[in-house]
Amino acid sequence: GGDGKGWSYVRHQEVHEYLKNYADDFGLNDVICYGCKVTQLTVEKIRSARSSNGIRDAWDDNKDWPNVVLRWERIEKTSDHFEETFDAVCVCNGHYAAPSSPAIPGLDRHFQGRVMHSVEYDDPSEFAGLTVLCVGARASGSDLAREISAHAKCVYISDSDCPPLNGGQPRKMGNIFWVPHTVSVNSGSAVHFGKDCNVPAQDIDVIVLCSGYDYEFPFINSKSNLELSCVPGERRVAPLYEQVWHAVSPSVAFVGLQHSVVPFPYFEFQAQAIVAQVCGTASVSLPCRKERVKMAKRDAEKGGPGNPGRVQDTHYLGAYQWDYCRKMARIAGIYDEGTESYIATNKEIYDHSGSERKGLFPGGPDTYRSSCYTRCDSVKSFRLVSN
Repeated sequence: GGDGKGWSYVRHQEVHEYLKNYADDFGLNDVICYGCKVTQLTVEKIRSARSSNGIRDAWDDNKDWPNVVLRWERIEKTSDHFEETFDAVCVCNGHYAAPSSPAIPGLDRHFQGRVMHSVEYDDPSEFAGLTVLCVGARASGSDLAREISAHAKCVYISDSDCPPLNGGQPRKMGNIFWVPHTVSVNSGSAVHFGKDCNVPAQDIDVIVLCSGYDYEFPFINSKSNLELSCVPGERRVAPLYEQVWHAVSPSVAFVGLQHSVVPFPYFEFQAQAIVAQVCGTASVSLPCRKERVKMAKRDAEKGGPGNPGRVQDTHYLGAYQWDYCRKMARIAGIYDEGTESYIATNKEIYDHSGSERKGLFPGGPDTYRSSCYTRCDSVKSFRLVSN
């Protein structure tokens, strides 16, 4: 937390406890159907009075907020099927479930060891005495390399942002080797790395793909009356207005698509904005359909906030998340001095945390996690507390 009494870098057990308490405090357990799987989302088409020729009914495609029909079933008892019509639906199924795997030439043909995705990882002791390659050096790759290195013979961590090598030799810390991006796998399971790395790895037993996830919405399909582009590998969902509302049918909204954010405050601001639009209490209404579609198209083609952008960065925020949170708060009608102080303090802590991690050897000691912050929202800052 930010009260200086507990760890600021919380563990998954504490996150679980927070979510449990959140549900209890707001009485959410009474409206949650646990153990269920949504199988179909369908946007209702609205019949208009008559078509221009007066012969047949026509579909009214100009209704902005059509009802949405959901069908779901109990996971342990698939014979139990349910269906209900809603004024609006929020899609909040996250984006850490469908693994995204890079195309590494020769991997399937030549590599004779085990290939797995980080989503399958659970126990580092299963890698005892093995040589492991972690492909990807962001949060998952760094954490897995650190944990696995305590048991493995050695660990390679492959990073597209690896700094220049010294004489073609990879940097080393303990039994972890920091190498450039994985280029290919050749005969004999030899793994080759980029940037003039002169040391192919020929003894790797396990390759762990720490390469992120794709978006997946199996309940939105050709029967949904909702055009949605979500191509595996692109990491882009379209067409969305402000990356929340479906541009054509805003009664379908998406929470939490963007990444590289402080998640819970960002989720909360999005949820407030969605509720305000549905309930008609928003201080800023969504623009007309034509404008929403135009802005969604421009957003999808821009490739994120960077210049030049990449399709894969469409939903990246990072340092841009604070203005986005302000925008959501304004749409929700809750932006005031207190909200600004809250967002600004979040930014200060986020920036300080980032500065402590910058330049660290991936998979090396994570001493930055011992930092404990006390929020000082009144001055939009924080204090570091010994813990």
